[in-house]
Amino acid sequence: MKQMKKTMKNAAIGLFTLLAVTTGFNASAGDTTTTIGIELKAAGKQNNQPVFQLDFNNKSASKFQIVIKDEFGVTLHQEVVSGVNISRKYQLNTEELFDVDVRIEILDVKTSTISVFNIVNNTRVVNETSIVKN
Repeated sequence: MKQMKKTMKNAAIGLFTLLAVTTGFNASAGDTTTTIGIELKAAGKQNNQPVFQLDFNNKSASKFQIVIKDEFGVTLHQEVVSGVNISRKYQLNTEELFDVDVRIEILDVKTSTISVFNIVNNTRVVNETSIVKN
């Protein structure tokens, strides 16, 4: 188990690639609403690897800590972002990660609330039988 953790930690380098960083400043003046919606969605594939988009729908400037870990608790990526309506894209390298699940933890620094998303890898083997008339 310890060897697997060490292997996973070594494979973590380059596991996630920050593809795009977009911060929009769309809050209207005088808006004090602190409602924050955080959404993680599949954004397609690039080079046959899945890409996930993390969106923050906050109406006032906020600061967030994002930590991405594997199922063994090894930190794969960590960053602090701040602003309004932040969007990040992450590419998951499944060739290095194999079938290990991934956990994304987002801490709202101002309110100390944590949102957690789990990316669960499912491998399915499909065996089909066909009858062909000659």
